[in-house]
Amino acid sequence: MAEAVLKIDKLNKTLGKRHILHDISFEAHAGEVFGFLGPNGAGKTTTIKCAVGLISIDSGTIHIGGKDVNKEFEAAMANVGGIVENPEMYKYLTARQNLEQYARMRDGVTKDRIDKVVELVGLSNRMNEKIMKYSLGMRQRIGVAQALLHNPKLLILDEPTNGLDPAGIKELRDILKKLAHEEGVCVIVSSHLMSEMELMCDRVGIIANGRMLGVYTLEEMISSSNGETTDYIIKCSDANKAFEAVDIEGVEKKIVNEELEVIVPNENAHETIAQVNKQIIMSDIGLYEVTMREKKKLEEVFIEMTNNGGGQIE
Repeated sequence: MAEAVLKIDKLNKTLGKRHILHDISFEAHAGEVFGFLGPNGAGKTTTIKCAVGLISIDSGTIHIGGKDVNKEFEAAMANVGGIVENPEMYKYLTARQNLEQYARMRDGVTKDRIDKVVELVGLSNRMNEKIMKYSLGMRQRIGVAQALLHNPKLLILDEPTNGLDPAGIKELRDILKKLAHEEGVCVIVSSHLMSEMELMCDRVGIIANGRMLGVYTLEEMISSSNGETTDYIIKCSDANKAFEAVDIEGVEKKIVNEELEVIVPNENAHETIAQVNKQIIMSDIGLYEVTMREKKKLEEVFIEMTNNGGGQIE
């Protein structure tokens, strides 16, 4: 397995009398896009602010590139680039002038490095335009370029697709996947939208009510959404008679809206539903239509998980 660039272990945070984060633990690795997912108010931004030292932690540890954020703050932060909320730029300067200003605050950022990150985000031909003329999507991309100037191991983006149109979201998604898979950067993206993250992320960590519900690959999420059985809706001339006719071990059945629903194990499902159809036809029942009930989408699985995980933190 690749190097754990970010490692959070039993992180707790209290604000006033409210316990905001409860024993948050997860790792994110080099070369992956890690989605940090949860409803609005679940604790995503608070966790990120703790990770980058914007707010203190009560207990637990955070390591970035092997450096303890509490004990070796400057060394840890040298490995981090990020945008928390919106990228801030000097609107009356050009994109290049903005990057040159930022480069002055970091050691070793050369003109070649500026050119490389600009090329990575696809803005080489727009660098001499003022930021005030940039669309929101272009500002997000130049923000990513700025965050990458010092060649960090870890890139953290908090809700980066907010306000972007579909084309802007796709552009950003392609850039982040390239950074991770081709450049070896550990990319962490927070969001409350599973539909976006399933197209972008290699793994997802899910948080609700300040608690981690788990870390999953997309394959594991898809598997949990599919379950172990498949539902079929059968339209026929007599649903009650068909209910009596179907008698196959392991097949559940019920009447729903005057139609027969059968629940079939996924293993050998095609052969099993063929047997169901045969039993109905052999019982002299008119068989009109057999339809597979749509599987749960990842978005629905995510909503169920976070709802079961508790409410939200405001």
